[in-house]
Amino acid sequence: MFLKPWRFLLYPAALGCLAQSPPDLREAARLDEQGKCAESELIYRRALATPSPSSALLNNAGNHYLACGEAAKAASFFERLLQRLPAHSNANLQLARLAEQQKQPARAEKHLAVLSNTNDPQLLFDTGSLFAALGNFRSAQQLWQRLAIQKPGDFDVLLNLGRAAARAGNLARAREALEAALRLRPDNTAVLYELGSANAASGDSPRAVFLLARAQNQSPRHPGIALALARAAEDAGYYGDAALAFDRYLQLQPGDLAAQRDRARAVANTTARRQEGLTALEAYAASQPQDPIGHFQLAQLCWNTDPERSLAHLAEAVRLDPALAPAHTARAWLLHRLGRDQDAIAHLETALKLNPKEGRTLDYYGLVLLALDRPSQAEKAFRQAAEIAPASWEVRLHLGRILMEQGKEQEAQRWLEQYQKLRPPRQRDPRREPGMIDLAVMSQPERRAREIARFRSMVAARPDDALLRLHLANLLLADGKETDALPEFQALLTRNADKDVLSQAGRALLDAGRPTQALPFLERSGTPLDHAIALLQTAGASAALSALDKIPAPEQSAEFLLLKARILHSAGRGDEALQLLTAPHSWRGARPHLVEQAALLLAAHGRYREAEQTLTHAITDAPENRGLLLAESVVLALEKRTAESIQRLRRIEERWPEWDRPYHLHGLLLPAKQAAPLLRTAAALGAANSAPACRNLRDWLSPPCRGAEQ
Repeated sequence: MFLKPWRFLLYPAALGCLAQSPPDLREAARLDEQGKCAESELIYRRALATPSPSSALLNNAGNHYLACGEAAKAASFFERLLQRLPAHSNANLQLARLAEQQKQPARAEKHLAVLSNTNDPQLLFDTGSLFAALGNFRSAQQLWQRLAIQKPGDFDVLLNLGRAAARAGNLARAREALEAALRLRPDNTAVLYELGSANAASGDSPRAVFLLARAQNQSPRHPGIALALARAAEDAGYYGDAALAFDRYLQLQPGDLAAQRDRARAVANTTARRQEGLTALEAYAASQPQDPIGHFQLAQLCWNTDPERSLAHLAEAVRLDPALAPAHTARAWLLHRLGRDQDAIAHLETALKLNPKEGRTLDYYGLVLLALDRPSQAEKAFRQAAEIAPASWEVRLHLGRILMEQGKEQEAQRWLEQYQKLRPPRQRDPRREPGMIDLAVMSQPERRAREIARFRSMVAARPDDALLRLHLANLLLADGKETDALPEFQALLTRNADKDVLSQAGRALLDAGRPTQALPFLERSGTPLDHAIALLQTAGASAALSALDKIPAPEQSAEFLLLKARILHSAGRGDEALQLLTAPHSWRGARPHLVEQAALLLAAHGRYREAEQTLTHAITDAPENRGLLLAESVVLALEKRTAESIQRLRRIEERWPEWDRPYHLHGLLLPAKQAAPLLRTAAALGAANSAPACRNLRDWLSPPCRGAEQ
């Protein structure tokens, strides 16, 4: 729900009219507030008997009939009022509300459009609420964004802004606003539910499970939370937890057939209850034979053991719903596995007609075309998939391989390098047994103790699983049990740990302030930059620079340049550091947080113009990166261009009114009296912990003050 409980509202224009009304009309309004409609009706009838009732009287009469439940009469008075004063706020709002209740969206939006230019906070809120009730979430988001600028620490505003942004499809903005609301009220059920749902829609299912489990703990009988938790747990691969969550939901909504179907699928994906779930899903499909999703899900469960049966279910799914694109894609994938590529192509082309922007389908299409010896068409499909799915490592691997086969080695290498960066270190099985939801609602110490015990047990059962041991070592380190953690790390050096595990172990020890222990891991993992950092902290700048000099020129990335510049800077060789940072085009195309660090290192040397130019290029490439924009304000402030810095900060505050850092920096640039409200806002939004360490402008060259983002 967006709207607050309905209440009788008078806006400034209406209040002014009331204050100027004769005593008998003020008495009538008082009687309306007390619910004494019959008594106030007599007063209004006498007043309305005059030949030309005033605007104030028309407005008050409309309010009277609204309060007394006579909507048609109320509307007639508000419409008469708008003939005189077309922009009257209360009349437009009440007519919009009535039109929304009568399912007349066009009429409602016509009145709301008149109100959209207001700056009155309450009117902005209620206009935004009505836009949301009409399903116009984009307009609702715009109004609540404006309200958030006025009231950056208001929980209700941030919550509704996040809700509207999520429903408008702007999931990144939704998560920003809702995370700010969560900091204000960490146990609020509504914000936990909305933020969990936004994370689920964004594909961050583990985070969604964590938030939704906490929401359910607060409101165990809320069916929407229970269902959202069940689906998020299944998407995260927590099948045992998903089955339990579906059970809880079905206790609240036992007649939901779709949930019964999906529960059966979740149960079938557990280890211990697979046959139970399969039997339940077969029973569902028999009782609901016209549901294509039931056939689709059955096909997914049996395609490894009985591919022909799976094909039959997929055929039935697409017969029942020819527009079910995932079923076409799945049938094509299975046909390809069975060597029936010509049949597979037809289904993939159908799926792509239904959804041309589906990256996985394009990837499969390329693989099947390749199997049919149509490499040029396959390359085109892979390129389209790579453009649509920038985070897909599989697509980059397939495109790199086909380019390599065609002799385009230089371009192929670029795609394969992207694949190496994107691919996960290890593909692990889903967590099929329950336990993750219980962990989510525990306190942090309880949760960590439970996880440590669980991983100790798994490591004891599988002592050669290096990734399990690494996870245990990291948990122990995070829990402050360094004496227990270090032997687990050391054991990795004697096990069959691959380079990815060794690199992660070395990085964890480095982050924990243990560079000596990190060195052997980083030496063996082939991660030269982290190795150089460890050498800097153990053997000094000369050893670190010597290690960096061994890196071949083609491998000297933006990270390399920044690290070398930092080491040179720490060794007192500032001029050499600056030469690296000011090399032409060194930072174009680098990740935003690296450009930010490079620019601020330039600023630390007083090279403000170069720093500003570096940030300007980066902001052109990534205009929505708030870290770059804040860094630009820091550089301008250090250069004593205070007015320009404040101007930039105001723009950031308008774009992200829930972000604490800009208010904090803004306050430091103003005299104490003007700064006080900004610093209070920053503290309310979460900057209180960092405030003591960020009182000096040069402190803002460090990541903790800026809240630097990767």
